[in-house]
Amino acid sequence: MKNFKLIIFLLLIVEISAQGIIENSSGDLELDEIRKEITSNITQRKTFKLRAIKMKLWAAMLQQQGIPLKEYVAIDNRLNKVTRWNNLWSGNKPQQFSDKQMQKVCLIIDAGYAILEKYQAIANTRKSTDFTSNLNPLNYNKQKEIPWTSYKGNEGLSGYTGAFGPTKGEKAWKFPIGLAWESKPAIEGSRVYISSPGIRTKLYCLDLNTGKTIWKTQQEIEIMGDQLYHAPNNQSSPVILENYIMYREMGARGNKGPTKDVVLVDKKTGEITKEIEVGHVDYRAGHAPFAANNDVVVYPFGVQDIHTTPPLTQAFDRMIAKNIKTGQKLYEMYIGYTFSEPHLDKENWAYQGTAEGYLYAWKADERLHNRPKPNWMFRAEGAINDKVITSGNFVLFGANDGVFYCLNKRTGKLIWKHKVDIIETNAFKHFSAPYVANGKVAVGSADKHFYVFDIKTGKVLINKKADDWIRSAPVASENKFFFATMKGTLYGVEFHKNKSKELFKTQISHHPVFADLSIKDDKIVINDSDLYTHCYNTKGDKIWKISTIDSFVKDNTRIFSDQIAGGAYYQSKPTAADDMVFVGSPSRFIYALDAKTGKEIWKHEIGASISGAPTYYQGKIYVGQQGGEDDFYCLDAKTGKLIWKQNVDWVWGSATCSDNMVYIPGIDGYAWALDSNTGAMIWKKPFSRSVCSEPAVEGNIVIFGSWDDYLKAFNKKTGELLWKYNGGGTDSGVAVIKDGKVYLKNKCLDLKTGKLIWEFKDGNNIFNITPAVHDGKVYMSCWHGLGLGGVCIEAVVYCIDAKTGDLNWTQLGAGLSSPVIGEKGNVYFSNIADPYFYCVDSEGNIDGTTNIKWKYKMGNKVEESAPALYKGRAYIMSSDGYLHAIK
Repeated sequence: MKNFKLIIFLLLIVEISAQGIIENSSGDLELDEIRKEITSNITQRKTFKLRAIKMKLWAAMLQQQGIPLKEYVAIDNRLNKVTRWNNLWSGNKPQQFSDKQMQKVCLIIDAGYAILEKYQAIANTRKSTDFTSNLNPLNYNKQKEIPWTSYKGNEGLSGYTGAFGPTKGEKAWKFPIGLAWESKPAIEGSRVYISSPGIRTKLYCLDLNTGKTIWKTQQEIEIMGDQLYHAPNNQSSPVILENYIMYREMGARGNKGPTKDVVLVDKKTGEITKEIEVGHVDYRAGHAPFAANNDVVVYPFGVQDIHTTPPLTQAFDRMIAKNIKTGQKLYEMYIGYTFSEPHLDKENWAYQGTAEGYLYAWKADERLHNRPKPNWMFRAEGAINDKVITSGNFVLFGANDGVFYCLNKRTGKLIWKHKVDIIETNAFKHFSAPYVANGKVAVGSADKHFYVFDIKTGKVLINKKADDWIRSAPVASENKFFFATMKGTLYGVEFHKNKSKELFKTQISHHPVFADLSIKDDKIVINDSDLYTHCYNTKGDKIWKISTIDSFVKDNTRIFSDQIAGGAYYQSKPTAADDMVFVGSPSRFIYALDAKTGKEIWKHEIGASISGAPTYYQGKIYVGQQGGEDDFYCLDAKTGKLIWKQNVDWVWGSATCSDNMVYIPGIDGYAWALDSNTGAMIWKKPFSRSVCSEPAVEGNIVIFGSWDDYLKAFNKKTGELLWKYNGGGTDSGVAVIKDGKVYLKNKCLDLKTGKLIWEFKDGNNIFNITPAVHDGKVYMSCWHGLGLGGVCIEAVVYCIDAKTGDLNWTQLGAGLSSPVIGEKGNVYFSNIADPYFYCVDSEGNIDGTTNIKWKYKMGNKVEESAPALYKGRAYIMSSDGYLHAIK
């Protein structure tokens, strides 16, 4: 009977004409073609996979345009009852559907398209629904200092500090964050190859002169449940081979998952022809390094399996080579932690720098013995964290000791070196990769200077001051040099008659440029961290610009028609104190900004993505990272300078500070307690799986949750286990403490005993968000529908009585970003299912809903960042690549 009704409903699709779909375009040509096909050809086994993926991406597109998808939730739930959520528990093998199952899921897909057609019509006629209140914004200068020192504002993570939040719902300022996009454009002839991080699209082949797409490489992933975390991401620099383009995947599922290959793409067609397993790279590392030629692929490797028991989290510590044709491993050479990309020269010699300051050189294509050794090694006085290059008889690189080195490439003997005047100690990579042209070597530096040296003597020919750090490798054309900065500025400098002069200075992006530049035929191709590719000529004139991920522009906003694969990237939660706002970034930087103006005060770079909040305590900032080195950092809050760092392995969540101790959740499966002044370890306690999320403190108790599904309470001074609760595992949602009660997702426990007091249930929805508690009310949130996995279909905020667990009211919003409460009882939250930031009253209406006081529109959803309230403003990081300050 249900199927009969569904078939009748699907027949309505036929009434939609192809012309009508063209007029009602989604903005995605591939999707529009499927929409036309489905009117006359129902979904079948051969078309199911692509249509299912595009349907979910279509839903995400509509969400980004602010369209609620209430009727589509049922479609998503029905699909997830048939399809597998995660392949890890099935040996990473594709799901095999019986004929009956396939018939069922095909009917669901067709029904989903019919429902989304209605929402598409709304999207094409609906204007933005953001609106402000009739109140004036609070005067920043008149607000008293109530610091927001940690995730959710305080030790208990309750989400209330007494600080005023915004009253108007208008932009005060926004600051560009950006991805760790280090992918260099590859140019051959008149073609440019650009990596793309999408779930659907992985690589573009563009015409160098026009920027027009010649072909693009697309994938159909095997999983129909959690596409976001299961799909391989491509952020590597493509390598051009004789017949192929090669890139390296990264992602989220470890070596048991699908994201562990280098991929060979046919140059002529853009089709994937071959994959070679090289090992997993955690997506929070930001880049998947490798080097290759037609014979061999060389790559760094470290064991990165956070889903195993116990978790394994290791930075790259060895170099592996495989034969391109056979996939056979040639050798495995241990070199210590390394964070730079390898270099292969034309004679098949490989070069790799390390965090210990060693440079290794060896013959890359030879099958070495069981304990291979390099042909030579050289040690600098600082870490070599960016790429080495060779030219002629020289090997050239910079190190974090502020020295640029030139060695003999076959012996490792030092030829010359140059030390900069001021070493930028806040940089993880002091120098960019160098570039050689016409007997000169050019390099950018974190001291904001651009240098050109005579390659034989090391004589400084150009020393140009720029507006920011120079992270990307420069390029040159004859005696003209071009470089870009972290302010998104492109410079042209000419060296003529032993003098240099500036040719132009052009703002090409609001976001940093991290990727090395490329040049051909006086055309400079640049990838920025906002996922745009720019082409400029050597006069500084713009030729073309395209989005590095499938998208279209509507109402001056870029709408992603694809989604960034691998996981959630914009996760860090801002904090605020002393008129500064602190936030981490997926591009590896901790920023300190002027809270009033948004102007950068300082930045400090560490080894990988910062997902937690930079915790403020006693004039210091405490922060960790995931995907890079093992160090946890303590920085001076005024300058960003390092005070101490301690090896605690990877850290995803935020630290919590109390009574001169800092409590840290470890991805390695340990809860850590350090001395906040020295970094000395006080105690650490094991869990069976990763401890991902933030600890909460009240009195003498600190609580940690883990993926092993336990919540544990410890004596905060000694680490003595007080109790543990099964069913209290944490992920994006963590436990908070308020007045002797623990509030966890949808539960309330007694802090002293760990006994359950009440549990709020709402069907089978997923509660994976941190509650907020104030004035006898608990604000919780859950997902409706799984969507792409990390991007759900709908999210709901619940206001619950703190004593009884009874429901007061509901409101659409949140989902992965926790609510917080302002002084006047206003409740603030963003939404994983739309681009809005909401302000609602804490008092509900008689019908169990609440009034929205105002809505502020951002460029995209908020993933796991939570708001900070400070001096009448809210600070929140959106996946549009900005930190927003709302007044």
